Amino acid sequence: MALLIGFILVALLGALHHVCLRGLDWLTGADGRNPNRTILMTFIGLLTIHTLEIVLFAGAYAALLSWPYMGELAGGRAESWSGLIYFSGINFATLGYTQIEAEGPVRMINMMQSLGGFMVLTWSATFIYSAWEEAFRS
Repeated sequence: MALLIGFILVALLGALHHVCLRGLDWLTGADGRNPNRTILMTFIGLLTIHTLEIVLFAGAYAALLSWPYMGELAGGRAESWSGLIYFSGINFATLGYTQIEAEGPVRMINMMQSLGGFMVLTWSATFIYSAWEEAFRS
């Protein structure tokens, strides 16, 4: 069950990321007159998108950990809001190397978030590379 929940959360992450990238592309566009502005706006936009995705996953952890079946996070302040954001961000960006330990079925969601984070981070890297190429070619 936890693997399915993780799969659904990562599928939603991918859909959200796609919509956000389309919006960011529309907002920044390739501006040959000011390519530096385009790149900086793209970078700030990607930072905002990734922060939103991390916070949304922290919210999902908060909801899921309210069910005793899902397990728990072990470590100081693990289930505080800042602890959940930290746990989510570390899972998203570094494949989960943190002092907070996931115990029980929530580990499957943790694993899926790491996979999803890796996927959208590489997607974003490709996006900013393409924006760079387009901005300086125009």
